[in-house]
Amino acid sequence: MKKTVISAAILLATAGVAQAQMSIYGLIDASYGKSLLGDVFLREKADFHAGGDNGSSEGNSTTRIGIKGTTDLGSGVKANFRFETGGITSDGEVNPGGAFFNRQAWFGFSGGFGEVRLGRQDSVSFQTMIDYDFNGASNGVSALGYTLTGPWLPGRQSRSLQYISPTVGGVTAQLGIVPKGNRGAGAKSVFSGAVKYASGPLSVAVSVQTKDSSTSENFVSTAGSYDFGAAKVMLGYANGGKFADGGTGSGISTGFVAPIGSVNVGALVARNTDKNLKLTGVELFVNSEIYKNTYAYFEVGNWKTGLAVNPIDSSAKKSGSGFATGVIFAF
Repeated sequence: MKKTVISAAILLATAGVAQAQMSIYGLIDASYGKSLLGDVFLREKADFHAGGDNGSSEGNSTTRIGIKGTTDLGSGVKANFRFETGGITSDGEVNPGGAFFNRQAWFGFSGGFGEVRLGRQDSVSFQTMIDYDFNGASNGVSALGYTLTGPWLPGRQSRSLQYISPTVGGVTAQLGIVPKGNRGAGAKSVFSGAVKYASGPLSVAVSVQTKDSSTSENFVSTAGSYDFGAAKVMLGYANGGKFADGGTGSGISTGFVAPIGSVNVGALVARNTDKNLKLTGVELFVNSEIYKNTYAYFEVGNWKTGLAVNPIDSSAKKSGSGFATGVIFAF
């Protein structure tokens, strides 16, 4: 009888899988160059790279593979999930020394009420603000990332419960919580929220995230963009608290991207004015879709601190440059 019950359960599970819409997806970034991390902190030379090298800090995008699916549960409600690996290196390793599904590992429901997700996923700030970085938060030369002024700065979170509202009148809201749970002494529950308005050529957003420990700081950011047709411009501001108190400093970022035929040309500039950082970053990029889902790109960036020594690593260089030329294939 027990074997019969188990067999029936397997059959039911198999039937459920057959009804689910699942797909394998991914991205491959193959480039030649060296990142700002490689130049300033690792003192490396230019080389061929996969988008997972040096902790996914090379090239423009992270090489990865994932599986996602959705199932119609009826009454307008769907069950959704996504599992996505960490960066795949030139040696074929997946996120060396870290979790296999490091980028995404969540499950949730969606419908007319919006969407609810639970698991490892991008922060609310990242999901809301990433579109204001016109070069997609480049792994290797991001002016906004390397100066710690990206409005999207908070990274991925595990055990994160998030709600994304439907878009009403161009407005979308998102909320998130990561409980203190069992993260140890000094840990705090993290609360986050964001609101974005997008209509026609105008888009503006604001996000907040509370500190995750007694030694970190709250994060607040805002950004906006306007598409003039000939060019799209952005202006952003991020405040992650004083660096001396465990924060990421504060500063302004600005940039543009302009289509010239089938080629996109752009630039981003950022400045962190925290007295213990004084970081400046400049990023130039060119990219174009050369085949279906296949993009060629070239990007170059410069980073420096106005202090006598590197505030992040006193043994590292005070300034440096990085570049990458490569191809991205998305599937």
